[in-house]
This record gives sequence, structure tokens and C-alpha cells, in this order.
Amino acid sequence: MKILVAVDPSASTHIAVTKAAELAKREGSTLSLLAIAETFQDIESLFGNEATERLRVRATAALEAAKAIAVAAGVKPKLVLKTGVSPEDIITDTAEKGGFDLVVMGTRSKKGKTKALGSVASKVVALAPCSVLVVR
Repeated sequence: MKILVAVDPSASTHIAVTKAAELAKREGSTLSLLAIAETFQDIESLFGNEATERLRVRATAALEAAKAIAVAAGVKPKLVLKTGVSPEDIITDTAEKGGFDLVVMGTRSKKGKTKALGSVASKVVALAPCSVLVVR
């Protein structure tokens, strides 16, 4: 089985990576960690590439933190860093093109505390070409 974990700097990512690493180790699966540096054309027009570069640095740090969790669980993950406007499209495209069997992600919501799924998680559940495990 091929497992893809969408990571970001939130606490729910750590839960997702931990769960996915446990599953990968138990099932002998491959594990890929995907971080996305979002780009915002409106921000770039005001601040140039500085905003995008800061988001890339933040995504890279999230990827490295996720890698440490997976390695501590005994799994050697593949790291993937992508840049784009739509995280849900990048996640679902990566899952499809990579032939993944499972996407694992957290429930992060940018709107503050809520019991509902974040918009990216909701869209990935609806659009993914494979099973999606959303962890809390």
C-alpha cells in the first residue's frame, strides 16, 4: 500500500503523521509526506516573491518535523514539497499521479476552533481518487 500524508505546521498534522507512520510500519507500506507552499497572486503583486518564499520555508520546516516523527516511528518517508494555489488540487493530483492507495490528513481549520473539517480536508475527501483518512 502507498500512503500519502498531507502536512502543514498545525498540530493535527503531527497526529496524522503519527497515525500514518504506525499504519505504514504495521502494513509494510511506503510513506510519502507532502507539504505545500501556497502561493497567493494578490500577495505577490504587493510584496513580490518574499511572501511565497516565507511560505516555502514554513512548508519545508513542517516537512522536516513530519519526517522526524515518521523516522522516530521506524519508517523512512519520501519527502515531497510542492508550490501552488490550491492545496486540495495538489493533494488529489499527487495522490492520483502517484498511484496512492490512501491519503492521511488532519482536520485543521483556518477559521479557528471548530468541530467541522477544514475546507481543504473536506475537498480532498470529496475529490480524492483513493481512500482518505482524516484524523483528529
